[in-house]
Amino acid sequence: MGVKGWVGFHLKVKKTSRNVFQALVAAMVDYVLQNVHGDIAAANAALLKIGSAMAETLLFEYSDKIGVHATSFQGFLETFNLATKVMLGVKFDHVSWDPAARKIVYSLKECPLCENIRMSDEYKGLKFCNSLSGVFQHVLTLRGFSSECEEVQCITWGDPACVWELREV
Repeated sequence: MGVKGWVGFHLKVKKTSRNVFQALVAAMVDYVLQNVHGDIAAANAALLKIGSAMAETLLFEYSDKIGVHATSFQGFLETFNLATKVMLGVKFDHVSWDPAARKIVYSLKECPLCENIRMSDEYKGLKFCNSLSGVFQHVLTLRGFSSECEEVQCITWGDPACVWELREV
């Protein structure tokens, strides 16, 4: 990060308490689970839809602060990395592009959505951080791309990182 980026992030970007944010995410997931009566597939779909609903606001917020947009699907490799730094305060630990599969993979070892949360076997298959999948997928739709995003690993299940796969379709 250059001097301009450091100054912008540390002095200009408003911050939210990580504990408050995590409590809000956990309450949202719990609320969704209650409303779908524990149906994991329905909960995953609801979390994806919540992320989609967040996407437009986040895209405009990011645009106002940064103003840099990807012009190709592959360009989202770096755009989402920067946007995640601006919006969540962390950059992905690993990002990769698989041109044959038209897939971007992002991973976070310290995920601000689920840090310090562990799921019981009762909720096996719940994609706790699936709202971020919805954000990625819908931002791409708003920018004119067709994509699918899936959380394929989650720290809440004991995985070493949360991992998302974003595919162009």
